[in-house]
Amino acid sequence: MQVVGSPIRSRSGMLWAAAGVALFLLMQAPLARAVLNPPTPYVLDAGTQLTLEQAGILKQDGQKWGRVLGKALFWDQQAGSDGNACASCHFHAGADTRLKNQINPGFNDITVGVNGDTTFGSERSDTLDVARGMMPSGSPAGPNYTLKPGDFPLHQLKDETDRNSTIKTTTNDRISSQGAFDGTFSRVKILGQPDKCTLDGEIFHAGRYAARQVEPRNTPTTVNAVFFHRNFWDGRANNLFNGVGVFGMRDIHGDHNKRLIVLDQTNKPQLGYLQVENASLASQAVGPPLSDLEMSCGGRSFPDVGRKLLFTIPLFQQKVDKSDSVLGPYVSPLGKGLKLQYRYAELIRKTFDPKYWAAPGRYKIENGKLVNDPKGYTQMEINFSMFWGLSIMLYESTLVSDQSEFDSRQADGRLVMNPAFGNPNNGRCTTNLPAPLSGDEELLLRGCTIFSKANNGSNRGNDGLKGGGCFTCHISVGGGQVGGVARFPSPMLAENTFQAGETFPIFLPVPDRNGVRALRDQGFAGLGLRPAFTDQMSGKTDPYGNPLSFGGQLWNHLDGLANAVLDPPVQRAITAGTAPARVVGGGGGTFAKLEVDGSSKAPILRNVALTPPYFSWGGYPSLRQQLKVYNRGMNRRDITAANGYADRPAGSTCTTGDNSGSGPDGKTALTALGSDCSTNTTGAIVALGLADCEVPAGTAPGDECIARGLTVANDDLAALERFMKSLTDRRVQCDIAPFDHPELKVTDGHYASDQNRDGKATDIAFSLPAVGASGYAPASGFCIPNSGDLFAPGMQARSGGARVPLAP
Repeated sequence: MQVVGSPIRSRSGMLWAAAGVALFLLMQAPLARAVLNPPTPYVLDAGTQLTLEQAGILKQDGQKWGRVLGKALFWDQQAGSDGNACASCHFHAGADTRLKNQINPGFNDITVGVNGDTTFGSERSDTLDVARGMMPSGSPAGPNYTLKPGDFPLHQLKDETDRNSTIKTTTNDRISSQGAFDGTFSRVKILGQPDKCTLDGEIFHAGRYAARQVEPRNTPTTVNAVFFHRNFWDGRANNLFNGVGVFGMRDIHGDHNKRLIVLDQTNKPQLGYLQVENASLASQAVGPPLSDLEMSCGGRSFPDVGRKLLFTIPLFQQKVDKSDSVLGPYVSPLGKGLKLQYRYAELIRKTFDPKYWAAPGRYKIENGKLVNDPKGYTQMEINFSMFWGLSIMLYESTLVSDQSEFDSRQADGRLVMNPAFGNPNNGRCTTNLPAPLSGDEELLLRGCTIFSKANNGSNRGNDGLKGGGCFTCHISVGGGQVGGVARFPSPMLAENTFQAGETFPIFLPVPDRNGVRALRDQGFAGLGLRPAFTDQMSGKTDPYGNPLSFGGQLWNHLDGLANAVLDPPVQRAITAGTAPARVVGGGGGTFAKLEVDGSSKAPILRNVALTPPYFSWGGYPSLRQQLKVYNRGMNRRDITAANGYADRPAGSTCTTGDNSGSGPDGKTALTALGSDCSTNTTGAIVALGLADCEVPAGTAPGDECIARGLTVANDDLAALERFMKSLTDRRVQCDIAPFDHPELKVTDGHYASDQNRDGKATDIAFSLPAVGASGYAPASGFCIPNSGDLFAPGMQARSGGARVPLAP
């Protein structure tokens, strides 16, 4: 904890090693049952890691009460300006599969203008199959649209196996989640009622009435999110939680009004902030409540949220099951909300040290100073961001999924993963099951092997199988290291994750598609999925002009920019001498360019079959479609004279490179691009050439299938899909504790009418029933199908669609 006026020191501590192939260890023996261990949040004090209790932030039983507070806040629809909770976009295996009013027109696409795109639908069709502004199915695109199977994928090619094939249709639209109505905040109302806001339905509307806005990126799952070093697709949710915002020490340096009120040892209120590391969940949690796309009218502050909620009954209008694994003991006898003695203010008092809430009076913070103001906010209201962030972090830290089919097979030896890096003769998964294997067992084993093997072009290795190299970004071990050696055998299946006791290697210098050594942040990669400037992802800057990426900060530091490094992990790497060197033409461990524009966080693959659509774009409805994209080497398009340079970024003069690039140094602005766009696609992205029995002869994947026999047993994509479905945890499917929850009103688009005359289009709403620790019964239809398909029967049951019983 630091008070304003104290120096912000460059702290030394744990060494943050550069990543390398030491991460990719062979696991030859059957593994013990997977037990994933979340990293522990801490405050670094003179080189000693203090727990939140030791640091005087939580009371000694604060973890218990914090989880109660956090779960209530996460699911409480009183929190949003107009009925949205955090859970409103994270109710389906921690994600969202709704179909109506889920399209964003491309707010992050700066090739259209600095404010992005506000028009819906196809933007290009070289074959003239899809008119501009239309959906691929032929329907007019727009807000409040209901997605159809014929609308996917959003990027379609004449030859789906060739990334440079003629474009049938493409768009910068995103499939995401509906959030808040577009409006400007006036004031909160009592008893958790919707805030008073003015309305604007210019872009999102149903008929002539304002509709809920849609966010610009697909909703990632909250399940296992505790293992990410940073959160959000672009990594902006900082590993360090400051108590007041998303951006860690960047907020503290950039805005002197972003402060907490803390009672000092004489009980005098002072301004301060937190420095809690391994707390990106808390940083992430404080973003949506003030986002004017997600939960808030524009201009609302966290003190306003505190004023609205502190003396309300948590979950007042929502049923809570009495067997709820966290909230059960505190449920009101009436079955809705918690008991009167557990209002939010009291839960905060039970959780946090009094120095954060016991100050009398009212205050405001102006020009970095604390001012007494009888019309201001209480200390508890001003510090509500801290209470919100840390308590939701404590709750979400329990959402750990490690009991899948894959885990049980790893534990007893029926499926043992042996990943290999580079050598096609290694990497085969093994089993202790006797031969002959059933067709399903053989398919699963082969899918695991393809996942674990490196891809070496046409070289199949001794076992005759090509590798997918999937483990390169969805690494098979925890992702962290102890003393440079990968430690945990429990596979996390994402390289941006780490577990308790592990350090995290923040930099990863690797070759790009042109063989140039490029620096990217560990766990983030440019895949060539979309043109870089349609969403710069981790190549963007924070509100204060600092690069979001660790690599961007290091680059600026090497350029001699003052105050270029604000994130403690980067400071420690530089101090310890472990940051990679910038050397043109250098060898391993060095870099010559950045690879951050268009670079997004690699997701954890656990439960992936429950959470379509796929990628941050949301442009692919099924696992099969997603795998086809990887099989062709993604979507990047070479910039050539042959098609009149049609694939270069709008407004640029590039004549070489591809549309994932942002210049030879990887950091050139759209308006300054020269003749070479270069590439920001990592070198691991290649056309895999795996057998795909759905495509015709004359294509590499089709010929591969024909050569091995036209059967599912010889379909490599089917085998990979089977392996990915083995990563599903039944507890997540059926909301068994810790994934149980209160009732939630799920909105699914709008009627084109204003039935209560509030100026807003009336929500189409469905009440998802509360469920206790034992979860939904399989026959209820609320268990999620393990299909990996957005349009599978039962996939929209939680938003009012058809319910399909799950086999016991």
